[in-house]
This record gives sequence, C-alpha cells and structure tokens, in this order.
Amino acid sequence: MAETLELARQLIARPSITPDDQGCQDLLEAELKAAGFHCRTLREQMYPTFNLLALYSGEEGANLVGDPEQIKNQHGPYDPSGLVVPGPITLLLGHTDVVAPGEVSAWSSDPFVPTERDGLLYGRGAADMKGSDAAMTIALKRFVTAHPQFKGTVGLLVTSNEEGDAVGAIPYVAEWLKKERVYPNYCVVGEPSCTSELGDTIKIGRRGSMTAHITIHGKQGHVAYPDKIDNAAHKAGRLIAALCEHQFNDATADFPETSFNVTNVNAGIGAENVAPGSAEIMCNWRFNPNQTPLKLQHLLERQLEQLRIYATVRYVINGLPFISSRDGILVSALRQAIVDKTGRAADAIDLNTAGGTSDGRFIAPLGAEVVEFGPCNGTIHQVNECVKVQDLDTLTDIYEQVLAAIHLA
Repeated sequence: MAETLELARQLIARPSITPDDQGCQDLLEAELKAAGFHCRTLREQMYPTFNLLALYSGEEGANLVGDPEQIKNQHGPYDPSGLVVPGPITLLLGHTDVVAPGEVSAWSSDPFVPTERDGLLYGRGAADMKGSDAAMTIALKRFVTAHPQFKGTVGLLVTSNEEGDAVGAIPYVAEWLKKERVYPNYCVVGEPSCTSELGDTIKIGRRGSMTAHITIHGKQGHVAYPDKIDNAAHKAGRLIAALCEHQFNDATADFPETSFNVTNVNAGIGAENVAPGSAEIMCNWRFNPNQTPLKLQHLLERQLEQLRIYATVRYVINGLPFISSRDGILVSALRQAIVDKTGRAADAIDLNTAGGTSDGRFIAPLGAEVVEFGPCNGTIHQVNECVKVQDLDTLTDIYEQVLAAIHLA
C-alpha cells in the first residue's frame, strides 16, 4: 500500500467534523517529527480549534523551536518565542476538518470507513481535503529526507476549523506569524482545485467576499389598515431588486465581474393578516480587485438612502481578493511539475480565480505567492465523496517537485 494512500486512509477513519480534530493532526505530526520537523500546536485560548505548524530548515543555525508556553492570547501581552526561520519559506496549507456526512444510509459505505472500489478511495474528506493533507505530508517528508540541506525553510500548516467559522484558525495563525516576523514567500493550498482530471486547473487567486446582515425597520400592523402600517417586507423587496439590478461591469482578464446574491430573508410573525415591522436580509458580494469592501458598503448605503429605507447593517469581511503572477516562481514551478508528472501540456492547464474562498486569503496578505492545487472537486461535500487512488501518488510527486524547484535552485 502506497505511503500517501495509507496516511489518507488513517485520516479519513477519524470523524473530524469541524472543529473537532479527532487526532488527525497527531498523525501528521508523528510523520513529520520522525523526519526532523519542528512541530507546534497553536491555539487561541477559549476556542476548540487546533492548528499544527511543522517547519524544517535546511540551513544550520536556524531556531524553529522557541517556547510554545510563551505564546499568549492575542488579546493580552505577547512575548515572542524567538523563532529564526531562514527564507525562502514555502508552506503547504490544509485543513483536517470535514463537513458532516449527512444521512449515513445514503452512502454506499460508511463515510468514516475508508473504502476502495474501482480505483477510487471513498470517505468523507477523501477529496476535501485529507487526501491532500496526506500528499503534502509525505511530499515534505520525502523532500527533506532526500535533501536534508537545502535553501530556506519548508513547512506544513493545517487547521481543524476551515469548514466552519475559522475562529481561532488560520486568521489567528497569520497574526501569530506576523508577531513572530515569519513571512512565507510561497504557499500551496491543497484544496481540491481540479475539474475533470488532476492537473487541469490551478487556482492562482480568489475573489474577495463580504456579507451584509441588514435589518430593515418598519411598523407592524393589521393588513386591513394599510395606512397605519409600514411593511418592512415590502421595503426589503425593493432593496433586493435594486441591489440585484446593479451592474458592476468590472471583469478583468483574471477575475469575473463582481457578483451579488441574497442568502437569507426573514420577516413576519407567521400570521396571514399581520404586516411585519422588521425584515432581515443576509446577502453576499464576491468581488474582484476593482472593488473594495468600503465601495460596496457605500453602494448599499446609497441604495438605502435613495429608497428612503431605515435600516441597521452589520458587515462581515470574509476575505480580500488576491492573485499570484502567472509567470511567478510558484506558478511556474507548479505548472512544470504538473507537466512532468501528468503528461499534460502546459497550455492545457487552466489558471483561474473561479470558485469560493479558501484559507489562502489569510496567507496572501503576508506577502506570499499563493496558489491552490489539489485533486478533483466533483464529489466534495457530497454523498460518496471520493478521490482517485492514483491521483494521491501523483499529487505527492507534484508537491515534492515544487519544493525542489524552489529550494534546490
């Protein structure tokens, strides 16, 4: 049994539903510690999220250990632990948590019993993203074993809270890295990025995401007396229509046009003859670099003013847009590795920014080139999630070649 496949099976067998790690990170830490990596668990006080950071420097004199006991809650005093991390620094980024499997009886086999059929490995997290976690870990182990002295530092960073609210997760680690003055140069996120075949897609960036929680205020009353009510649901309808009709026309060569969607609407007390005095709208913008959260907030506020709607709004900025150069060191290294390990022509690899967000949005602001590359995403978050067994080995080889291209040059 291949090394990556065996580790992926062990990870899948642990029901690590967000944010419960169920010991997945212990498995990864054991593999990497045996290869000489310095590992630490980073946790923000009061939160159940676990984050594993494992680093290995090929240069003598590096201090990657420090004192984990000195790490304080980010809201209190902070005493740096004295890390010395030579560059360039390449992080392989993943998550050990999975979404719930839903009705287990709908699966052809137990979602937490890894099962192989017809060249596929089935189980919750097989594609998203325990297969990638295993491939990244084995690639790192193989690379430092074959090349114990190399330029810079390589590492693995995984969290147990990517599928959830990310509280105490990679945003917390990113702040910790800044306080330690550790700034990754390159980051490969192992999210399932490919569409039909391994190697057909590299995500070179992502759109930003902002959510607005809007509470519209009116006056409740009996629908038989319309002159005495101010129907908040009607106001919500007018606002939604105005926001949906707005055209951004801001598409670029790398990013689609900014989009707007309503994700939830709630109004009324359930009675057929009572007009609601308030209405709640939850909506989201996915925006490219031509927009900013402030511009979008001003857009909403102008619409409210023009429609003479009184509302209170709470904004949540989920992430800012980022993009890595198509000709940059990381994209070039990854594209060449895909060509070498899959036989796919370079011009048949799609470089795009489509899809949702990933934890890469928290690492990009540190100055890193960030890409996403992992297995096919056709079954993620679905019943009978699976990944091709052969793709696990190929993915491992690709990650290892990328590390070599950057750190042995």
